[in-house]
Amino acid sequence: MLNGYGQEGHQIGWQEGMHEQAIKIALRMLEQGIDRDQVLAATQLSEADLAANNH
Repeated sequence: MLNGYGQEGHQIGWQEGMHEQAIKIALRMLEQGIDRDQVLAATQLSEADLAANNH
């Protein structure tokens, strides 16, 4: 069982992992030619999220 700090760290790690996965999905969608506004709406990412990760 996780203590308060461990549980909080676990939650933060989980959220960061989900965010990274959303970015990967968004980039794949863009590569397939899906409209950028639709990608942002579907993934709930910001323009800054995509710009920071669009290598």
